[in-house]
Amino acid sequence: MDIIIVYERKQREIENAILLKIELEKRGYICNIVQYYEGYKYNIFNINPPKVILVPHLYGNSNVYRTFSRYGRASHLVNLQFEQVLSEKWEKLGHHNPNDEAKKAVHVCWGSKTKERLVSAGVPTENLKILGAPHLDLLRKEFRGDNNLRELFSSKFNIDTTKRWTIFLSSFTYADISDSRLKMNELNAGTSLKSFPEIHTTSRNKILNWFKKLLEKDSENIFIYRPHPDELNFDSVLELEKNYPNLRVIRYSGVKDWIEVSDNIYSWYSTSVVEAHFLDKPYSILRPIELPDSFDSVLLKHAKFITKYDEFEKDYFKDDSERQTAIDDFHIDQYYQIDKVLPSYIKHCDLIEKLINTKKQSYNLSARYKLIAKLKSISVILVYFLHKNLKINLDKYRKDEDKKRNFFIEWFIEMDNQIVSRDEKKEIEDRLKIILNNNKKTH
Repeated sequence: MDIIIVYERKQREIENAILLKIELEKRGYICNIVQYYEGYKYNIFNINPPKVILVPHLYGNSNVYRTFSRYGRASHLVNLQFEQVLSEKWEKLGHHNPNDEAKKAVHVCWGSKTKERLVSAGVPTENLKILGAPHLDLLRKEFRGDNNLRELFSSKFNIDTTKRWTIFLSSFTYADISDSRLKMNELNAGTSLKSFPEIHTTSRNKILNWFKKLLEKDSENIFIYRPHPDELNFDSVLELEKNYPNLRVIRYSGVKDWIEVSDNIYSWYSTSVVEAHFLDKPYSILRPIELPDSFDSVLLKHAKFITKYDEFEKDYFKDDSERQTAIDDFHIDQYYQIDKVLPSYIKHCDLIEKLINTKKQSYNLSARYKLIAKLKSISVILVYFLHKNLKINLDKYRKDEDKKRNFFIEWFIEMDNQIVSRDEKKEIEDRLKIILNNNKKTH
């Protein structure tokens, strides 16, 4: 194996991983895509380790230990950094900054602002590479073409293409969160998040009330609520869906696909609006309550907000010619650098190819912690084995976080949610190859 690409959140990362795999295999390399919990793909005994491992984040020694214990001692680690546009609170906490041995890896930056932040955190400049954001590549004009997405989604979800489609990109991940899950997130973050549930829940409830008023006035056009991948508690949204037939809650497919096919685009806190920006599609940000300055995104805080229902209704019904983007190009460009000639995924593959022919990176790792990481990896293998072989109906557990879920059920649900099947990978790969081949034919 030459290269392993590790993903964590399938909706956020799997398409990017497959795009890189297609290009790397085209160049003659052997590449595999794995999810952190796919125990049968672990290389516990470090047999023929890969030359390069790409990971979605790399914060410190524990991430380095985990990666090597599961996939072998690679010559190089590349941190793809899927979380780069943070809040002021997270930037000050430094949780997302690489520490200790993790600083020795190569860290991909989407733009100059992330590089500046990591240089200030002590990461060597030579380890920081501004390559742009690969998840924006398929938004480039050369890849868009006529993909019939609107017709495909219309057929799959029985949505009338003659109606206007409005999408809300939700990110209420802490709304009505259970105490146990909040504590788990606080443990991972190393800080108190006690203010988050109230901010998320209050904002969501007010926005849902706006939607209810709007749906009373417009029962014809389609309103799509797209939950965040980590948004688990949205019974109130499902209740709204029952009462208003033109409201649909849909998780399927990548967010940029829904942005591309929608006529109106709204968000509260999701940086996915950047994808609308690069698709040259107007979008608006709903803020029924003012967010604390430290909580808000360092990018979104520069946006123009809709803060009252009357403004929302007026915006919803106005003519397309009057629509604008909520954030200026200047602020977007600081976090997302776009090369008009080379797509980001090509630059990523150029970097990987260069690393393969570069001297192995040395990491100073403790034998004790290597053993602990190895034992943890073995425990994940055992849980994964149980997940694959015990025939448990997980649907009945998904809605009840506190009363019915135990340690194993929590793990089984997470594995079920995040691990992409072989057929799903093939479907995505076939679709991407068609897009790439069509672009090649037009040049």
